[in-house]
Formats: sequence, structure tokens, C-alpha cells
Amino acid sequence: MPNSHAMDSRALVSRTLGFTLVELMITLAVLAILVGLATPSFRDFTRSNQVTAANNDLVTALNLARSEALRRSTGVTVCPSTDGAACGTAADWKSGWIVFEDAAGNGVVPSADKVVQKWGSINGNIQIATASANIQYQSTGSAVNAAGLDVSYTSCTGQRRRHIQVSGAGTISTQIQTCS
Repeated sequence: MPNSHAMDSRALVSRTLGFTLVELMITLAVLAILVGLATPSFRDFTRSNQVTAANNDLVTALNLARSEALRRSTGVTVCPSTDGAACGTAADWKSGWIVFEDAAGNGVVPSADKVVQKWGSINGNIQIATASANIQYQSTGSAVNAAGLDVSYTSCTGQRRRHIQVSGAGTISTQIQTCS
């Protein structure tokens, strides 16, 4: 006659290896709650990274323009551009921007070979607000006029806006500001 104690322990082991339907449903419910709590902060994290990336690209363009003005001993301009070949309006910064040699200092791209670098449009709900249609650097590295650009996302809340300030001396600073 088989050992009944050995059969009972095998039966017990086989019953404890799986999940019951109730345990599975409770686990899924807890997981759904945790995902629901994490989603808004992940969305803010993603938006904040997009704002930071756009801010960094603009600062890179401004630094490039200043260094090229000094290196080439001529004026260099940064302006918004929808096509990568000509300057747009102050409202077009989200469409992209270009850095170009601007010896005449008039903010007009003289020819395609004078474009130093192009940046394409910004994805997402990023917005760039400024009154400046361009930022011009003289051959000395100083800016023709001071300018400020605000980079944020649509329906921005809290301290998530980046403000880029170009001084008359040509220096560039970035500050985190509260969205309005």
C-alpha cells in the first residue's frame, strides 16, 4: 500500500504552485492603480525633457553663432526658419531655425552657402515665445540687441518654463521660471 503521507505532500505542493483567479485579479488591480499614479508624472517628465532639449538646441545655436562671428570676423545671425533657407517671423521658432553668416547685418540670408547650420522643427507641444525675429552677433561677439526666448509646453504648470537671455555683450544665460 502506498505511503499516504507522501501522496498528501505531493498534492499539497501541486496546489500551492499557482495563483488563484482572485489573487491574480488583486495583483492586476494593484498594478493598474500604480500605473495610474505614475502616468501623470511620466507625462510631466517627458514634457520637461522635450523643453530641456529644445532649450539646449537653441543655446547651442546661439553659442555657435557667437563663436562663428568671432572666428569669421563678420556678423552672424540666428533666426527662425520654416524651410532652412530663409528667415521667418518671430512666431516661427517652433518650425526650426538657422545660423548663417550675415555680413550685411540685415537678417537676410544672402545665399545657401552662407548657412552655417540648420535645426528642424520641434516635435510635441513645445512652444517658443519671443518678440525677436532674429538674434544677430557682431564680429566682436556682442549681440546687436538683447533678446529673450521662453521655451515651454502647452498648458505648462509649475517651474517648467526655460528662459534664455542673450545680453548685449553676447553672453547667454538660461533660467528655470514658473509658467504663467
